[in-house]
Amino acid sequence: MQALTAAAPARQARGRGRSWVWLAVPALLLAAGVAIIDLVPQGPHALALLATFGTPVLAAAGGLFLGSRLWWIWPPVAAGLWVAAWLAHGLVQDAAGVALVAAACLAAASAAAIVAPAWSIKVGLVVLAALDVILVWGTTGVEEATTTLQGVALPHAAGTPLPSLQQVTFGGAVMGWLDVFAPALLGVVVTGRRKLGAAAVTGVAAGLWGLLLFVTSEVAATVPVLAGLGFAAADARRSRLRHPLEPARAGGGPRGDRGGGA
Repeated sequence: MQALTAAAPARQARGRGRSWVWLAVPALLLAAGVAIIDLVPQGPHALALLATFGTPVLAAAGGLFLGSRLWWIWPPVAAGLWVAAWLAHGLVQDAAGVALVAAACLAAASAAAIVAPAWSIKVGLVVLAALDVILVWGTTGVEEATTTLQGVALPHAAGTPLPSLQQVTFGGAVMGWLDVFAPALLGVVVTGRRKLGAAAVTGVAAGLWGLLLFVTSEVAATVPVLAGLGFAAADARRSRLRHPLEPARAGGGPRGDRGGGA
């Protein structure tokens, strides 16, 4: 899932800028979420309701943030996924919820790309993964927050609970929002063939990283994104060494943008 999210179309972040605040935003979102769940009365219920109703709204706006001429397709698709996540059953219901959260994360990442330079998003991903590791294996905060969110009872409509979108669930696998948002952010700082390679590396790393679940109950699921980020950085460096006189390109392959002029 992380590989597909990283490979999905998204707005590309600009190469330059001085917005330092975005270094800390992903990590602050993780810390704030855990704090709200653990410390704020009714915090888990409020977050669950926000996810239930806010996720389809954010996903519906994805086309606008992406800058797509087909932006009008996103709202009906988001509405359809929300209904499926509400009324369907089993893996179909899970798949609709996963797709809806992924679409919302892609929209949020594209929105971040409008205001944040690529370098700050990259550093922010590293900071997020580091904090994720500390919270998952150094404290009990993330595990307790996950358990609490899973236990939130949502209101019923038409005799069926409203869709549970505060976490990403598929079968027995559970991930947090930032575990999907992180690969979406990777997708806005890497482009072209290099993006597909970074997505593939992220997917392989996620599979290998998941083997840790045989020895621990929780893993810091944002870490595999660093493998994709590292691949992109290494590939960009290799491209520059091979073609030192060519102008730098924002994440594409060494020959991917060569061709016709304007």
